[in-house]
Amino acid sequence: MKLLPAFGLFVFVLFFAFEDNAQEIFSPGPRYQAVADASVAMSGCWSVFGNQAGLAAIDRPEIAGSYQDRFLISELSTRSGLFAFPIQSSVFAVSVYQFGKNPFRQEKFGIAYARQIFPRLNFGVQFNYFQLFLSEDNHSAGASGLEFGFQYQFVKKLVLGFHVLNPYPTGIRTLSGIYLYPSGISVGVFYPLSDAFRIAAELDNDFNRQFVIKTGLEYIILENLFVRTGISGKPYQFSAGIGFRVKRLLVDLATTSNQYLGNSPSVSFEYQF
Repeated sequence: MKLLPAFGLFVFVLFFAFEDNAQEIFSPGPRYQAVADASVAMSGCWSVFGNQAGLAAIDRPEIAGSYQDRFLISELSTRSGLFAFPIQSSVFAVSVYQFGKNPFRQEKFGIAYARQIFPRLNFGVQFNYFQLFLSEDNHSAGASGLEFGFQYQFVKKLVLGFHVLNPYPTGIRTLSGIYLYPSGISVGVFYPLSDAFRIAAELDNDFNRQFVIKTGLEYIILENLFVRTGISGKPYQFSAGIGFRVKRLLVDLATTSNQYLGNSPSVSFEYQF
């Protein structure tokens, strides 16, 4: 419990100490998308694209992949894949993410590490390599980035999550200027109200005092069937999705609706060995 005051002070300082103007283009899998990406306190293999501390809950190797048709524009589509594997008390993961097509294409390659460092407290960190295809001179350029996070089981079943993305400026110099990758901080909670009903909430800040509130709900209709929904803003974005499990295979479907740009359907698979 002595960790909580220091943790709260650290969160407060980070919320108000940085400034940046970039926009995130690397989104998580459909399960997290369906709950408006209020996933900083959630756990599973898709935490490799959210809060890496959530990887610490994995107890067997998993492979997963996803595809999203963003705003129903093929040039803005995204593809991702990951492989997570526990080794003793630690979990390692490798991931790849691609956004867009030529003449504007981006990739993100990540190597993550997570583990439980204290009872009820999980930690995760990921080293990223961003690659941007530059059409003006027909070559690719890259930059390195970092993200890390914590998850703390505050009271029975209530999980508090905290995540920092690119705490220092990360960008690629182009002929037209410097392309900056997003920086930000997220704080949120995840709470199972019952065995079948779960709620998640999150507050994001982009280091520029721009706040986004996200909330999501997940309902287990049957043992292997899930229904999810969420809302975030501003700008307001609504989301919904379903998931179903067949033995060791989990398939998720989701769609998000931006009030200005339209719908973005997505699909993913997740297989546990």
